[in-house]
Amino acid sequence: MRRSLIQPTDPDGVPPPREPWWRRLNPWRHFAAALGWAMFSLVVVGALLAAEWAASEAERQVAAAARVRLQQTANQAADALLTQLQLRLAAMRATAAQWPLQPERGADWQARLAALQIQQPELGWLGAIDGQGRWLAATAALQDADLLPGQAWLARARLAPVVVLHRSHAQGALDTLVLAVPMMAREGAAPGVLLAQLPWLWLQAELDAQLRAIGDGTPVELLLTGPGGQVLAGPASARALPPGGDLSAAGRYLLGHASAAPAADAGAGQASPEAVWQLWVREAAAQALAPARQTHRAVLMGVLVVGLLAALAAVVVARWLLRRLDALARQAQQVGQGRRQAVDIPTGRDEVHVIGVTLAQLIGHWQDEKAALTRLNADLDARVAARTARIERLAQDARHAAVTRERLRLARGLHDTLAHSLMALLTQIRLMRKLGPSWSREQLDAELADTETLAASGLAEARAAIGQMRDAGVHDNGLGPELQALLQRFAERSAAQVEAHIDAAAADLVDERAAMVLAMAREALRNVERHAGAHQVSLSLAPLDAPDAGGDAPAPWRLVLRDDGCGFDPGAIPDGHFGLVGLREQAQQLGATLHIDSAPGQGCRVQLDFAG
Repeated sequence: MRRSLIQPTDPDGVPPPREPWWRRLNPWRHFAAALGWAMFSLVVVGALLAAEWAASEAERQVAAAARVRLQQTANQAADALLTQLQLRLAAMRATAAQWPLQPERGADWQARLAALQIQQPELGWLGAIDGQGRWLAATAALQDADLLPGQAWLARARLAPVVVLHRSHAQGALDTLVLAVPMMAREGAAPGVLLAQLPWLWLQAELDAQLRAIGDGTPVELLLTGPGGQVLAGPASARALPPGGDLSAAGRYLLGHASAAPAADAGAGQASPEAVWQLWVREAAAQALAPARQTHRAVLMGVLVVGLLAALAAVVVARWLLRRLDALARQAQQVGQGRRQAVDIPTGRDEVHVIGVTLAQLIGHWQDEKAALTRLNADLDARVAARTARIERLAQDARHAAVTRERLRLARGLHDTLAHSLMALLTQIRLMRKLGPSWSREQLDAELADTETLAASGLAEARAAIGQMRDAGVHDNGLGPELQALLQRFAERSAAQVEAHIDAAAADLVDERAAMVLAMAREALRNVERHAGAHQVSLSLAPLDAPDAGGDAPAPWRLVLRDDGCGFDPGAIPDGHFGLVGLREQAQQLGATLHIDSAPGQGCRVQLDFAG
């Protein structure tokens, strides 16, 4: 009976230890945690986007409302400031109407100006100019006073009140705010002008008063700029700006402005262009946008808290929904560790049940394949043991064959050296025993000398054969150079003319096969030297086909040795002569093809085809 996957247990029936809570929140270990963190990430991203949108929208609305409020404040302050200026102009015009120009009474102008200054102490300076542009009187000296009669706005001031900003030409001097009203003349004379100067301290005081009057608890600043954008009045930081400077301080202030164009009364006409100013109201952006930023933080924190709670809830719900899948994963892990042999198929018809069925089938197939693999390994072990024993037997046979080949090589060496010498020596000794009594002393000495020569020659050949057996020249120099040296020694011992054609690639043949080919060539030349009596001998060695650069098979080679000696019949070899037999045996061991073409009186041709 299958157990339920709700409470997984080990094979011994002991429930697994409970996992710490902080590990259950690891998304790399649990799918439920990954689902919860994915939901939390989506909620956080959505919260950030919503908060940014809400903050930008709220900031835009708050900024728009602040600008409207600042614009209204600027209009209100401008109206109040213009009202004060109109009051001063009306007072000056009323006074000027009482002072008609009378040349005979010109001595009273100084007193009149002093009295007017007492009545309006905010006027820092007063002066009067007649119709011809001459100064009648002034309360004090004025910078660039002699330039005032030539100003263009002075002609307009003879007809209507004018407020202008008189620019000083002296180094470091400040501009002056000048009020001008006409003074009527009698007897058809040109009207004069009554002039007054308003100090900047009065203008700043008026701005401060307007600021206090319209203030609603919000700290704002009032600034007055002239036609060129120069700050005429305001905070010290604003007055330090150059003409046309940025009053918003790179966006740190919100601005509102209103035009200030003072004029005379309703019937006086238009105001002077020099008297058109801008009244600015600015407020710190950080303070004006504080409600929007508080809204931004509140929205962000609220959405983050909701997102975190939703993520935790998603983790709990996902763990409850995936509890059977988690149990199935535990059992699969135990199967992988060898602690179980199968998994319990979860109940139901959902995807978890399908996964459990598929996993159980896979584990069953895996167990069957594991058992089959175990049986196959046992069979392979038995086969390896049998093959090992067979290889050992083959190794013993190979060692026996190597010993046999060495014995045959030594036998061929003895045949090529001592056998020939001893046979010649035995023939000489038999001849001396049979004919010696009939020979003279001189003939006997000659035969003994020949016998000694044969013995010395056999001893030298035996020593040379031993030296060749001990020398591994073909492994060091290659088959081609060794064949060249062999032909050179043959030419030095015999009177025959030698010709060689050896391919340069033969120098790369350095293995045991090349050593055996060299031994066969040495035996063939020794037969030519002893039996053929040849005058011309040629040897050629060349590959039959072009070598295959990408193949592993050895390239085929052909060795051909020709002589023009007496020749022989290859099918009629006397008993006791093993030279040709040794050559055929060596060719068979080499896996090569040996052809010997000869006939009495027609020389001999030996051809050996072998794989390099």
